[in-house]
Amino acid sequence: MSENPNYFPPQSGVRENSNPADNLREQPRPEHHLHRDSELLPGSDPIAHGQDQSNDVDNRQDTGVTGVHHGAPDFQDPSSKQNAFNSERPLNVQPTDHGGVAIDGQGGLPEGKAKLTDKVVGKMQKVTGKFMNKPELHEKGELRESGGKLAVTGDARAPSD
Repeated sequence: MSENPNYFPPQSGVRENSNPADNLREQPRPEHHLHRDSELLPGSDPIAHGQDQSNDVDNRQDTGVTGVHHGAPDFQDPSSKQNAFNSERPLNVQPTDHGGVAIDGQGGLPEGKAKLTDKVVGKMQKVTGKFMNKPELHEKGELRESGGKLAVTGDARAPSD
């Protein structure tokens, strides 16, 4: 084993009336190790990274299923989930002929312009609707945030993104 020139053996005690900075200077410098892609970083979970732990008897669990991580989320087919394209809109907001969206897709409405207060109130309605699982409130918030108060009442269309 070769001697490391940067290693200083630990001292048995701290000298009285010594400067703490002097003690830090006497400590060994840390040695750095470059990790390969195949190596785990210190403190990481080898089971979560798919490393074989079959020779480690203490960590092995016989589940009868191989290659399945039990903490992984249950993934679904994306086409089976409900989203804005395949679900009914609570206020029946539809695109209009003149661009933008309006309640029931009414045509001939002016385009609404959201003021600062409309944007703030609309954002709060969107967040509250999502949090409380109220799709109607969330959609009102989207309309108000983009088209102002008149878009929510049905008197204007909201610009669509």
